[in-house]
Amino acid sequence: MAEIKFASENTLLRYQKCKTFTESKGDKSLENCLDNLRRWRHPIMVGSDYDEMSFTFREILPNELTQKGYHGINGGIIYHGPRDGFGCGAAPTFSVTITETKGYSIHT
Repeated sequence: MAEIKFASENTLLRYQKCKTFTESKGDKSLENCLDNLRRWRHPIMVGSDYDEMSFTFREILPNELTQKGYHGINGGIIYHGPRDGFGCGAAPTFSVTITETKGYSIHT
């Protein structure tokens, strides 16, 4: 089970604020995304995205793998809904989903 780390105290505070906001509306998709990332093999670093409701993430590989030229996966934990056309690529996320999406989803 991968450890989830936050890039800064501000990122952790943003995560807590977003989690409280979305869960107050019955949406547990942010925690579901983190649970999915916890299933990965290596630790995950969560950072702030330019969209105030979304996050970045990167997989932290051990030195022995990076020295062999391996790279971890990078992506986003993006919040979709009416504010971004349900994932149609509109502002503020500029991220696209195959089907209309409401709540957080992982993008790689």
